[in-house]
Amino acid sequence: MFPAADKMQRFRGIAFVGNYLPRVCGIATFATDLAEAIAQQAGANQPVIAMAMNDTLDGYAYPDMVKFEVRQDYQIDYSRAADFLNFSRIDLVCLQHEYGIFGGEWGSNVLTLLRDLHRPLVVTCHTVVKEADPVQREVFIEIAACADKLVVMSERAFELLETVYRVPRERIVHIPHGIHDVPFIDPSYYKDKFGVEGRQVLLTFGLLHKYKGIEYMIEALPTVVENHPKTIYLVLGATHPTVVAEEGEAYRLKLQRRVRELSLQENVLFHPRFVDLDELLEYLGAADICVMPYLRREQITSGALAYAMGSGKAVVSTPFWHAEELLADGRGQLVPMRDTESLAEAILGLLDDEVKASTMRKKAYTYCRRMVWPVVARAYLELFDEVRSHVAQVVPTASAMRRPIAATNLPLPSLDHLIRLSDDTGPSHHSLHTVPDWRYGYKLEDAAIALVASSKFFDMFGDEKALGLAQTYLALIQILIGDGSDIAEGLDYTRRRIREASEVSVGMSVWALGYMVGNGPSLLVAAANDLFQQLKQNAALSDPRGVGYAILGAASYLKRFPGASAVRRFLASHADKLEVFCGEQGWIDRWNSPDWPVAAQALIMASSILGNERMRSRAKSMIVEMREVTHNGKLFLSPGKNIEEEELPTSAATFIEALGAALQIERDPDLLIPIRAAADWFLGSNRKGESLYDFATGGCHDAITASGLNLNQGTEATVFCLIAFITLHRLAATQAASEKMDPTSL
Repeated sequence: MFPAADKMQRFRGIAFVGNYLPRVCGIATFATDLAEAIAQQAGANQPVIAMAMNDTLDGYAYPDMVKFEVRQDYQIDYSRAADFLNFSRIDLVCLQHEYGIFGGEWGSNVLTLLRDLHRPLVVTCHTVVKEADPVQREVFIEIAACADKLVVMSERAFELLETVYRVPRERIVHIPHGIHDVPFIDPSYYKDKFGVEGRQVLLTFGLLHKYKGIEYMIEALPTVVENHPKTIYLVLGATHPTVVAEEGEAYRLKLQRRVRELSLQENVLFHPRFVDLDELLEYLGAADICVMPYLRREQITSGALAYAMGSGKAVVSTPFWHAEELLADGRGQLVPMRDTESLAEAILGLLDDEVKASTMRKKAYTYCRRMVWPVVARAYLELFDEVRSHVAQVVPTASAMRRPIAATNLPLPSLDHLIRLSDDTGPSHHSLHTVPDWRYGYKLEDAAIALVASSKFFDMFGDEKALGLAQTYLALIQILIGDGSDIAEGLDYTRRRIREASEVSVGMSVWALGYMVGNGPSLLVAAANDLFQQLKQNAALSDPRGVGYAILGAASYLKRFPGASAVRRFLASHADKLEVFCGEQGWIDRWNSPDWPVAAQALIMASSILGNERMRSRAKSMIVEMREVTHNGKLFLSPGKNIEEEELPTSAATFIEALGAALQIERDPDLLIPIRAAADWFLGSNRKGESLYDFATGGCHDAITASGLNLNQGTEATVFCLIAFITLHRLAATQAASEKMDPTSL
């Protein structure tokens, strides 16, 4: 065992990163138990601190051990968290990894923290997926590359890390899931507390969701009750917060309805709440059999299973991976998934044979003594000491100083001015300074770009205000599109339709709707898909601007539905048109609009989807030309006749979008230099030395002219600036992958 008194003197401190109680979450329970067990084993002179992920802006009433809170959807918080850890008196960080607790696609936001962390890192893997989504796999590989050691809680997880993710076995450590050390007692001791004395008690506990499989236990119960009429089935646990947010209590209500249909009201009790440890152990104490009819075979870790076995319970479970391992050798009984007959038979076999049940209980209890928290904590401390002693210390510097694009050296995107510019119909077309000028009514173009911006904002931050805005803009687009045969350019302020829409407006609408289908809030995807299909069927586009935006929309659509062959053909035909246009000299001037970088963005995305090397080469040469024309992202004079020497935010924003897309596809870190310059153009590094972005309002000035700033902060400037800033924060989060690439692949 770990000689704590001797070696702990060399630790300045240990930090745990993950969820933490009182957040309602299994990871929070595990992290809290582990941190407290480590603190107890390490002793009072060895500080143990926690960094908690928040899924709400208000956070939680954390105990003193939590020293830092991270809003899980805010990139900037992860950079600040890394700086906090680097400048704290700690020797090691232990990260609790589960995809759902960190923001970004498949929890990718945590890469921002790990990229900037300069402390030894141990990662506890709560989920290891055998057949991962490509992005999910990339995120986990990046996390594994950052870790000095990875802890798994099962042999199957160890095997998957080694064979599927190619992690060297010497970097993997198996430490079992911790449990609380409780006495082995007869269930009758606790039954009177719950009013179930003299009854056989079956228990399923933990946060509820549809993969718990509780409906199969309910279907099996009539057979059990027929033989043991006093049997009662306790379903303990609140519905998982994520499920509540998406579906409400639909699953629990479905279960309760089935109980009534089977006339089992006297045999099933629902206790829909998250209980503290002491109460949970009392419920476990009263149970004769714990039932785990789970439906995800690939579940690699189960704290509920560990707790049940550690309490000396007879367990009947489906053969998910962790159960197969822990319940081997007679420590429990496995039944096929979704097999109510086998489930009933297994439970009756234990209720009818007390010797069999008692033997199973003792085997499980004895096996789990190696899993009690003091033993597990000492195993972690041994590992921490090994890692700390073999990893060189790095002198930390603030994350904002180390790379051109970091969340800490960018403004945090804000919806404030977009909200100010919008009413319950849509965004205003113009503004007078910061006040919307409703005389100009509403335009389809504005609704389209605002829909993209609000959807991007919701995707990054989960802000309900952004979702509300997106619903408003989508509704306005629906009014203007109709059935797709008679598309209006906009509404006047009295809400009357005005003139036929231009091809550009139609193309921008295809972009917005395609983006919604590919990336938007799930609540709005179906409506956006219907409108996209209506518009695509009626979109006869030849104007290069309309064509470019339509390509962006089709590319986003194919992200969600890569097999949509009609959309792929739509993209290919329009990409061919755009390639011809851009292949002729003077394409920037002939584009005749400040959003000319859209052409390069459209071609680079189309070439990636279509695998067209000729088109890819054209797009790359366009990016070279763009960098020359803009002095590498420092000057954005509008093309064509430009008496006022205007530079428009639309140009800088679409420049960032185009080069950002190229960076993601080409992985050329040299592109970060002009992207950073364009970002700084918004912030004052321009020929007038004035910031177009207004930190006070969250808006963006309409232009720089020969005489200075245009004081109006209209929809187009504000929205394109917002889109660019969100993209910059996304790029900041993905730099870790770029930095770790083999230079020969660039």
